[in-house]
Amino acid sequence: MMKNTLLFLNHADIRFFLMVNAFLRHSMFQKAARVISTLADGPLYLISAIAIFLLEPEFGGQFFITGLIAFGLEVPLYMSLKRAFKRARPFNQLDCWHGLSPADEFSFPSGHTAAAAVFAGLLGCFYLEINTLLAMYVVLVGASRVTLGVHFLGDILAGALLGLACVALAVQSVSMIGIWG
Repeated sequence: MMKNTLLFLNHADIRFFLMVNAFLRHSMFQKAARVISTLADGPLYLISAIAIFLLEPEFGGQFFITGLIAFGLEVPLYMSLKRAFKRARPFNQLDCWHGLSPADEFSFPSGHTAAAAVFAGLLGCFYLEINTLLAMYVVLVGASRVTLGVHFLGDILAGALLGLACVALAVQSVSMIGIWG
């Protein structure tokens, strides 16, 4: 039963990927996807976290510590999952265009999407009024990774769930030690 479910999900992932890949091959979409993907590489998160730490006296420290915990959970979990699942990237499984050479060979889960979900989830805890924009950012990062041919939809969904789970655990951890309001 489980094997059939995984096969079904893999086939659905492949069909969705091929549809998106065929539709979004135009250079305009590829350029936008490259920009979004590059923004999600990571340095922007650190720069933003340092700026919030320095410019938000009320909760900057709390934000920074919670972020360190969340990313401290997300990075090793994401790397362990990649090694455990060893899912080949779409361009390695299918005859399709891909827009960049990723840092590693495996696709599940999407590290870019997981990191975007950590940062957006954490920001959303402090700035509730921009949660819709933050959710759109995570969707755009995930979509850029599919558009560039390096991830399947399932990789994106798993990355987003991983990132949000790490934020929830970090917030819970910080609140248990009394740093969270």
